[in-house]
Amino acid sequence: MEASGALEVVTLGEALIVMDPVERGPLRHVPGFRKRVGGAELNVAVALARLGHRAGWAGSVGDDEFGREVLGFLRAEGVDVSGAVLDPGAPTGLYFKEWRAGGLRAHYYRAGSAASRMAPGRLDEGFLLSGRVLHLTGITPALSGGCEELVRRLAGEAGRRGVLLSFDANIRWRLFGERDPRKAIEPLLPLADLLFLSDEEAELLLGGSDPRSVEQARGRLGAGVVVVHSASGSFAAGGDGVVRREGYRVEAVDTVGAGDAFVGGFLAGFLRGWETGACLELANACGACAVAVPGDAASMPAEEEALALLRGRRERER
Repeated sequence: MEASGALEVVTLGEALIVMDPVERGPLRHVPGFRKRVGGAELNVAVALARLGHRAGWAGSVGDDEFGREVLGFLRAEGVDVSGAVLDPGAPTGLYFKEWRAGGLRAHYYRAGSAASRMAPGRLDEGFLLSGRVLHLTGITPALSGGCEELVRRLAGEAGRRGVLLSFDANIRWRLFGERDPRKAIEPLLPLADLLFLSDEEAELLLGGSDPRSVEQARGRLGAGVVVVHSASGSFAAGGDGVVRREGYRVEAVDTVGAGDAFVGGFLAGFLRGWETGACLELANACGACAVAVPGDAASMPAEEEALALLRGRRERER
């Protein structure tokens, strides 16, 4: 499917340069790093572009070599970055991965970054609300008070302007520090036309992660479709009830970005007018493809890769 015409989805968020060590072990001992581009909302934009959709990304990066690398990478992926801002007064954030015996450790250098200085009036609101869907996450309001204000404003404006709101809670406890993330995220839940949660986030925000609890919470909130995902599969609660789909068993190489690939896959199916079950199947396939390879934005699957995984399952089930 080729993307053409007006933007279908615009995402807003933080962009990071990811430093991935070439060997496992303490960072002080590794001989070098592979440099990549990442960021949850950026990953979703790349996933959608690779799936053949017109996606845009807006955010603030430093007016530095890393900021220019981010924008160059996104342009090469076919993502519209005309709403991005180069900030001469702050750097692009960095993120170091550390692979230890207990798994992945993440070390962020984002305090005072260009992304943390985002606020109403500093980005092009016309661009941000120019798509059919605006995609936001719970990461952005954790960056600063200005970022939280921007997200709340855009979520409200999206509804007033007839733009669908896609929201992924994506709670990062360390990023919120001593603040309770629920205070920033809960006011956004009733505004979401598409709400994405992990099973742990559903427990925290909705009071339960089982389909019945999620459906009841959706009714109380007045939210649109609530999608809950985990390693074993996913389900969606919406106006047509609850739809479940099984996940894929794959060897996980790097789980970073898997949730973003899942969201990108679901949004792609939604944009095509697919039934909810088909959207979940594509989302699960995209997430499985992403965990099977290293990299953040680079791990977002191409359309043919995700569809091949889908076809393989359907053929086995015949």
